[in-house]
Amino acid sequence: MKKKLNLREQVYKSLKLDIISGKYSLEDTINEKALMNQYNISKAPVRDALIELCNDGILKSIPRLGYKIINYSNEYLEGILKFRLIIEPKYLNEYWNRLSDENIKELENLHREQMDSSDRNDPVIYWKTNQDFHLKLASFYHDEFFYETLENALNKQMLVFSQFYWTSWDKQVFNRYTHQHDELIEFLKNGNKEKAIKDLQKDIASFMKK
Repeated sequence: MKKKLNLREQVYKSLKLDIISGKYSLEDTINEKALMNQYNISKAPVRDALIELCNDGILKSIPRLGYKIINYSNEYLEGILKFRLIIEPKYLNEYWNRLSDENIKELENLHREQMDSSDRNDPVIYWKTNQDFHLKLASFYHDEFFYETLENALNKQMLVFSQFYWTSWDKQVFNRYTHQHDELIEFLKNGNKEKAIKDLQKDIASFMKK
């Protein structure tokens, strides 16, 4: 049974989704009173949710005005991708022998479920499936620091990516990226480390072509 979210968590989750899906523009000012009216709740959970979004690097506080979405540059996005291009293939190579047949089957099952249930017209859902795939693979290495670092990078990439590309989303992008996951799984199943690493690099680098 899923744990019921408290009011702060509900506002945080809802507002974060609104931000990454483009409901708010970079020019918009988000204020506590408007959110209190929108969610029909008191000030405390709204303020706590906004503070958490600031701590996540999504919003910044503007004294006496409200909150603004942090505007990241395209260079910042490229920095995230370059970081991932270094760290993810390196860890796959380093921990290759930790991958079991059961792990690969679990990754394949996740991928199949994603393909059956995902809406190719929804970039937010697409990104969540992509993120879950990479984090599932990372979880098999049993390296907590790496997992947390990658999770933070993917969360930030989703935010920055949304500022540049959500409005021009092409569902063919979904098909292209998920095809690369198909290939990666096959290389993992066949024990072809060199091709698996190259395919992972190709998957990450493909975001630079948007």
